[in-house]
Amino acid sequence: VITLVTPDGKVIQARGEVHGELLHAPAGEGGFGYDPVFIADAYPGRTFAEVPEEDKNAVSHRGKSLRAMAEWLQENGF
Repeated sequence: VITLVTPDGKVIQARGEVHGELLHAPAGEGGFGYDPVFIADAYPGRTFAEVPEEDKNAVSHRGKSLRAMAEWLQENGF
């Protein structure tokens, strides 16, 4: 979830989710945090650490929430 507080105090939140599975052992050299142990449903057989960053960002929870927030900001004149 990403949260924005507007100048007038309105709280806006946008949520992103990514589904997949966790591994017991890390695989791959890229990414950070859980990337070496997370396989997203969108990229079966490859951890987020093995997927190019651009592809990972297209399906990641962070990318989804930021795109949703950007859409809200555009729709509401910010």
